[in-house]
Amino acid sequence: MAKTVQERSAKAAQKRRTVAEKELRHKVRPGIEQAMGRIRARSKVTTISEVLQIAVMKMDLMEEDELKAFLSYPRHEILISENVARDFHNESLKELLADPGDEIVEPKSSGD
Repeated sequence: MAKTVQERSAKAAQKRRTVAEKELRHKVRPGIEQAMGRIRARSKVTTISEVLQIAVMKMDLMEEDELKAFLSYPRHEILISENVARDFHNESLKELLADPGDEIVEPKSSGD
């Protein structure tokens, strides 16, 4: 005789307790969801949880410096050239001279 839905659910719940399975949930933005879709398509692994479990296991095998580099998120560094700083300063002076009353503070040069 076939098992009922409740019997199958109870058996699955018991199995999850036996292996101490835990459900982790997190929210992602569309870009991450799209990346996960591309990874799943390329790897032929259909379930997101399986992809994440494999990724975590592989990261656990990495050396500390390799893992740190892998997990570092690329950040943009903004560098202002001397020409741009000078132009900005000159334009600021023009604005101040057009509307007197504010004090003028000279910028420190990089050699100070």
